[in-house]
Amino acid sequence: MSMRRVVLPLAGVAAAVVGLLLGPGDLFAGQGTSVSAASVDFAVKRDSDAAEETAGKEVDLDSSDLELVFDDGNQTVGVRFEEVSIEPGSTIANAYIQFTCDDSDDTKSIDLTVRGEAADNPGTFAEKDGDISSRATTKAQVKWSPEVWTAEGEAGPKQRTPDLSAIVQEIISRPGWAKGNAMVFTIIGTGSGVRVAASFEGAPPVLHVESAANALLKMK
Repeated sequence: MSMRRVVLPLAGVAAAVVGLLLGPGDLFAGQGTSVSAASVDFAVKRDSDAAEETAGKEVDLDSSDLELVFDDGNQTVGVRFEEVSIEPGSTIANAYIQFTCDDSDDTKSIDLTVRGEAADNPGTFAEKDGDISSRATTKAQVKWSPEVWTAEGEAGPKQRTPDLSAIVQEIISRPGWAKGNAMVFTIIGTGSGVRVAASFEGAPPVLHVESAANALLKMK
């Protein structure tokens, strides 16, 4: 008979004890790639899951980097994470997308807006005009004015979005959401500044999600 272990996150000393008991297979809200008992990371897995759409609506799936967002005009960037193993009804405490700097030449300021796709299990991007910008978006959105990126290859707080938990919570609260579905985020912006992030090749974007204190941790 198979057994499933269920663990409630605790605070203080109790949390440290739980940390000693949990192994690398103890994953937040089911199976995934976990970095700790209460968090899990999902990386972009294919070229077509990190894409750019020009102001003229042309979609590029083959770019080696992602310009956030000025590139001869302000474009729309889309990133998709598949097999997001978060149980319906989970409570999200924190979430962000971690990018990696691919070019540090630009020093102009920029103002970005991050939204999710309002869909239960969105497909990968296609080279079809408007495929990124035409997707329905979440009501929740997050403003982001990233600092200047000064070091190529850096993947730290400067290259990290603000807290996206409201977006993730809205998506997993949809009636059709199921553990293992995909999740899409779109990024738009204004101004002539740009932050250049690595795309799928090299150092793909990573979605990091943390559970709230009352969320269940499950080991399968």
